[in-house]
Amino acid sequence: MDQSLSTASAQPIDIFSQQIRQTPAQRQHAKTQVSDVAQRRYEVMYLDAHGCFNEFNTIARAHPAFEEAFAALGHNAIVQTQNGYISVEDVMPGDKVRLADGSYETLQWRGRITLGPSSNAANAKQPMMTRITGDALGFTRPSQDLVLGPAARLLHRANGIRKVAGTDAAFMPASDFVDDNNVLSLKPSTPVSVFQFGFAGQRCLLVNGLEVETLHPGSAFNLGLRGDALREYLSLFPHKRGFEDFGMMNYPRLRMRDLELLG
Repeated sequence: MDQSLSTASAQPIDIFSQQIRQTPAQRQHAKTQVSDVAQRRYEVMYLDAHGCFNEFNTIARAHPAFEEAFAALGHNAIVQTQNGYISVEDVMPGDKVRLADGSYETLQWRGRITLGPSSNAANAKQPMMTRITGDALGFTRPSQDLVLGPAARLLHRANGIRKVAGTDAAFMPASDFVDDNNVLSLKPSTPVSVFQFGFAGQRCLLVNGLEVETLHPGSAFNLGLRGDALREYLSLFPHKRGFEDFGMMNYPRLRMRDLELLG
């Protein structure tokens, strides 16, 4: 768990800083938004069109589509960069990161949010992390225990995937692999940071030896966002000029139950 979140004295660069920047789309949204709509803080780091590093903290709606774009990689997850193996919280846009195919690509965007126990009603949905113990999915898969966020998807290969999607592999939610033995669901009891990485398009990132999906919103239709909500969503990804800049998905997304239906 992210111990830095429990400190009482916040640093100026912490995401809890009161200096929260709002984009024009978010300011317009705030004028028309009713007060009972939940919001949360988002931290964004990115490279602009000139390759310059930028960062901002902002407040936007706490919509599942927004949160899913930020909540894949748990604190202390390890990736390989041109400078060696580094925890995800120490990787910055501009670093070259190793992908699952062995190539290195420049990180363009890094997002972060903080999850924790819900302060709402007892029946409110709680965020669930997924812990995968070392070697749970095969030798060095993962190389050591790995905690992933609620939006993490793993690349999975199975015979049935071609029948369903026409490809040899697909991204599936990490939570679909929970067996209560080597893969466990965890409910955060204290605030914890989760991250996501964004590249030129959908990529397969090697994290502790497992292949994890990077940032891609999927189709605009499946996001369930329209008008101002969609503009506010896109404002969190200033490294992209528009929705089409995310490109085509290299692998489809499926659920384990899609394969189970094949018998």
